[in-house]
Amino acid sequence: MLSGQGNATLMHTVTETDVRVQRLEQHALNGLAQLKLDKLLAGARSLSVTDSRVAVADVMLSAVKDLKGCRRAFVVRQVGEGEFDILASAVAEGELRLSLSLIAEASEGKLAQLLSGSAPDTRSHSLIELDIQTALCAPVLLAGQVDCYLYIDSRGGEDRIERDTAAYCQALVGIAGLAIERIQSAEMEERRRELDLDLKAARNAQELLFPPRSGEAGNIRYEFESIPGRHVGGDLFDFVETVDGKAAFFLGDATGKGVGAGMQMVATQTQLRTLLVRGIGLTDAINETNDGLLKRSDTGKFVTLVAGLWDPSDRLLQLCDAGHGYIFLIEPSNAPVRLEIDGTLPLGVQSRIGHKVSELRVEHGAKLILVSDGVIEQTNAKGEQFGLGRVLDTLVASDESGGEVKHLVEAVRAFADGPLADDLTAAAIVLGSDSPLSHRPD
Repeated sequence: MLSGQGNATLMHTVTETDVRVQRLEQHALNGLAQLKLDKLLAGARSLSVTDSRVAVADVMLSAVKDLKGCRRAFVVRQVGEGEFDILASAVAEGELRLSLSLIAEASEGKLAQLLSGSAPDTRSHSLIELDIQTALCAPVLLAGQVDCYLYIDSRGGEDRIERDTAAYCQALVGIAGLAIERIQSAEMEERRRELDLDLKAARNAQELLFPPRSGEAGNIRYEFESIPGRHVGGDLFDFVETVDGKAAFFLGDATGKGVGAGMQMVATQTQLRTLLVRGIGLTDAINETNDGLLKRSDTGKFVTLVAGLWDPSDRLLQLCDAGHGYIFLIEPSNAPVRLEIDGTLPLGVQSRIGHKVSELRVEHGAKLILVSDGVIEQTNAKGEQFGLGRVLDTLVASDESGGEVKHLVEAVRAFADGPLADDLTAAAIVLGSDSPLSHRPD
């Protein structure tokens, strides 16, 4: 029988033992927590340098494979109803059998888990059928949407997944999501660079279709400038000498912007130039180009165009306005005016339309100024358009010195005070004179 002092000694001994056990248990728990923290940090470092979604999946499995109960781990991506692509697997190849109920729960963007202590009657048929004892499914989110899943389960007599593994996996998939977003951002930037190179190459090819920025033929001289609002422009300009000694020119604007408009521009310019060089009359050349464009273009795609044919022998100017309308005339000793002639529909709208051609006799040394709608419709910060009035004001200011094209381009750019909203093309044509187009250094 123990005395009161003996009882006190025994109680003191038991208390010390309990404290030692608690300290050992806490030390073990701290050790496990530190182990998982170290693994998470190592995984984060690895994820920061991955370059593909598969590489991210491999790192995720590497970060969980040594944890208790995580021998059966997968990273999967759903591609259809009940169908999955395996991005990474910690087990030998074989039939992939997952708990669809866990996947469905995780598809809502939250961690789905079945850990020790869960009531058996809450488990789905698939969990019972597969003899799954513990499991978790952590979704990897990109911009709030599920991209793939980290899926882990233990079955039968396998080790159970520890409770704090859920929090560990939640942190892991969060870092993995950031890694995939970084990879996608880098891929998009690379595609953007490649697209820029392709567009610049297309623009360079387009430049080959343009004539020199200035030139002359058949007692007619020209100067033009074309600036694409996007890399590939839809504006077109050309100047050619025909086989019978005449000079032809045209300026147009394909609907839309970018590559699609650029392709229309190429088709129209190539066909019309070829016909005019061969000496085909202006009416026939435009009508044939119209029908050819109509066969090759989608519905609603067309080209507005103004074209001219100059015969130096009798100073006769033929003009066709196919839905364009932006023609300005400067005759010696007269103020610039907008030239309005009978117009017809744009090219590519209706077949066998019979585009009209007007004939004019202009004063010796008269200038035609042609512009695309990118000049007229360019807006400023207030939403105001450059408009016809400002075009005429600019032409008046440059009338005596020449350089209408240069002054128009400078005026539109200053008005826009930023990127151009559309392609911008302007051309000056001097008919039968040595009048200057612009001042050029000697």
